[in-house]
Amino acid sequence: MTTTSASALDFTAIDVETANSSRASLCAVGLTRVRDGQVVEQMSSLVVPPQGHDEFAPRNVDIHGITAAAVADAPSWEQLYPQVMAFIGEDPLVAHNAPFDRSVIQQVSSVYDLDWPTSPWFDTLPLARALLTLGSYSLPFVAKALDLPELDHHEASADALQAARILLALSARAGVSALADLPAGAPGYRPVPRSGASTPGGAPTPALRAPGDFSGLTATDVLAGESVVFTGKLLLSTRAEAQALVEHFGGAAQGSVMRTTTILVAGDLDPRSLRPGVQLSRKLEKAMDLAAKGQPIEVWTEDDFHQRLDVGRDQLEAATREQRVQANPSWLPEHVITQAQALDSSTSYQQWLRAALRHPEGKPKGGGSCIRCGEGLVVDGYWLFLERRVCSGDCNEKLKDKAKREWAKLGIERPAAPSYSSSWGRR
Repeated sequence: MTTTSASALDFTAIDVETANSSRASLCAVGLTRVRDGQVVEQMSSLVVPPQGHDEFAPRNVDIHGITAAAVADAPSWEQLYPQVMAFIGEDPLVAHNAPFDRSVIQQVSSVYDLDWPTSPWFDTLPLARALLTLGSYSLPFVAKALDLPELDHHEASADALQAARILLALSARAGVSALADLPAGAPGYRPVPRSGASTPGGAPTPALRAPGDFSGLTATDVLAGESVVFTGKLLLSTRAEAQALVEHFGGAAQGSVMRTTTILVAGDLDPRSLRPGVQLSRKLEKAMDLAAKGQPIEVWTEDDFHQRLDVGRDQLEAATREQRVQANPSWLPEHVITQAQALDSSTSYQQWLRAALRHPEGKPKGGGSCIRCGEGLVVDGYWLFLERRVCSGDCNEKLKDKAKREWAKLGIERPAAPSYSSSWGRR
C-alpha cells in the first residue's frame, strides 16, 4: 500500500457547513486534493442532515444560504461517506479552524456508527496567526492578506479550495515545501491532535498518558505569568484536572487566594449575581478584598477560563476523559468479548458490530454512567450511545477500537470492515 506522510505538500483540504448548532447537522462538504503543491481535483456535495439534527436554523441559513429544500434530494452522510473517504485516502487533512470541521465529521459519523477518519489534521488558523499580523484571522481576511483570489465564503467547495491555497501560500511564506517542515514551534501552531483511537495504517495505539498530562492539547503560553485559584464546583473538569490545565498552558496553579494570585476561577458563579453587598464564598470575598486594595486579580467563570485557553469544548472534553480512564485501563466490558464470540461472522459488518457492542441490559432507564470514563449518560442523547452505554462519540470510537484489538488478539472472526481505497486510489 502506498502511504503519504506529512513529508510533502500532498494533502486534502476540507470544509463543512451545518444546518444548526448541532455538530452532527452536516449539510454540505467540500474537498480539495493537492499534489506536489498543486490543486489537482475537487469534490463537493450537499448533505441531508440526520434525523433529529435536520432543522435549519435561520442564523445558519443566513450564513451559507442552504435550506431544507436545497438538500431534499441530497445524499445522507451515510451514503456519501464511502466517496469522501475514498477521495481522502491516506492524506493529511487541512482546514481553517480545523477543530470545528473535524468535530462535525466525527459527530455526524457517530450518528451512523461510521468509523472516524484517522488522518492527521493541520489547522491553517493558528498557522496564519503565527505568520501574519491581522485584525481578524477569519478565512476571507487571511486570503486577502495573502493576495488570494476572492471566493464565495461559506460555500463548502470554495472554502476548501481557499483553505488549500492558504496552506500553500503560508508554506511559501515560511520557506518550506513539506507539511512536516511547517513552523510547528511558532506560537499557536500545531497539527490538530487526532481524537480517534487508532493510527493510520493500523499502527499500534499510543499508550495512555499519565493522569494530569494534557500533552494531547495544543499548548500555548496564554496563562504565562498568571497564578490561578479555583473555587466552587467545576462542570467540565475536576479541580486537579483544571490545575493541570493551568500548568499545561504556562500558568501556576495555587490552592488558595494569596497576594500573588492573579485569577480566581469560580466554577459555580453566575456573573449576574456578582454585585456589591451580595454574600460571597470565602475565596471570592478574599479575592474581592485584595482587588479593592489594588492587587491585579480577576474573577472568572469556568467559561471565561476555557475561552482564554482557546481550546474547543470537544477537544477539552476528550482530553479530560483521557485523564479519567487512566484509573481503569482494563475498562473493556466482558460482554463485548462474549457477545462477539457467539456471533456469526457471515452477517454484515455493521450488524455484527452493533450486536457485539450492545450492552446486554439495553438502554438505561435513567441516569447511568459511561462504561469507559464514568461520565454521566445523556438520557436524550444518541440512541447508539445509550445502547452501548457510552457518553460521547469519543468514547464510542475508543470502545470500537479497543474491542477490535481484543477481538484480533483472541482470534475472533468478524466481517471485514468496508474499504474505500479501490474506488479512487492515489492521484
